[in-house]
Amino acid sequence: MSGLALDVDEYDADPCMVGEYAEGIDKYLRGLELQTLPDPTYMGRQPEINWSMRSVLIDWLVQVHAKFRLQPETLFLAVNLADRFLSLKAVSLAKFQLVGVTSLFVAAKYEEVVFPSVNDLVYMVDGGYSREEILRAEKYLLSMLGFVVGSPGPMQFLRRVNKADNYDVRVRTLGKYFVEAALGGEAFLKWPPSLVVTAGVWLGKKMMGEGSGVGEWTPKHARLSGYSEGEIMPVAEPLLYHVCKPERFRAVQEKYAAQEFYGVSGFVYSWCKQKGYAT
Repeated sequence: MSGLALDVDEYDADPCMVGEYAEGIDKYLRGLELQTLPDPTYMGRQPEINWSMRSVLIDWLVQVHAKFRLQPETLFLAVNLADRFLSLKAVSLAKFQLVGVTSLFVAAKYEEVVFPSVNDLVYMVDGGYSREEILRAEKYLLSMLGFVVGSPGPMQFLRRVNKADNYDVRVRTLGKYFVEAALGGEAFLKWPPSLVVTAGVWLGKKMMGEGSGVGEWTPKHARLSGYSEGEIMPVAEPLLYHVCKPERFRAVQEKYAAQEFYGVSGFVYSWCKQKGYAT
């Protein structure tokens, strides 16, 4: 293990950070995230739905997720489950929202202490699907996925790299905003969550740090994220253009305009307009 690894992991004063195991855990999660990636080309095998419809579904999932005040991990897992299912099975347009709500139901069961009931979700789909239909869909989705539910989402990797910024909450919130905004962009399906969220942190630091040292990507950032700036750039560029057009992810943009999230979506859009990336 390198001296830098010892510096960033083993000598963490907080025993809850399990510094002596952190590198091994991170390596395991990176292997697992590759095993649970969806097929980024699956839409070509879907005769009745398209990427625009997927964006609308994710926008709706973001709103339902916020309504129930669920954990961030639940949203990311729900989208991952839906995409993995759709990678394996063609669905009709009439059943597309059922895939989304069922994925959220399974993800909430997996991640939450208290999760929405089936009746809650029937209400959220405005009676479009019955209680029995959601429960049958849950069984079918789990069967299609081989009952492999867990998938490392971006939050695990975000918390690790945020250590390089002394757990700066604004940097972390910008990273969350960027990776949630990326959920609706099909271009980002081909990259693992660890890389997409790292690109989000890198972008956020650049936006915050102009004229200061905040924007620097240090060896500590590279070590904790697992990515160099050269590896980040191919993701950061399309992510920048994506986040500068918030009409593509309106629910996320409105969510992160709130003071609870430091109004980061407004900050990002102002930066984009100033730099000429947004109109």
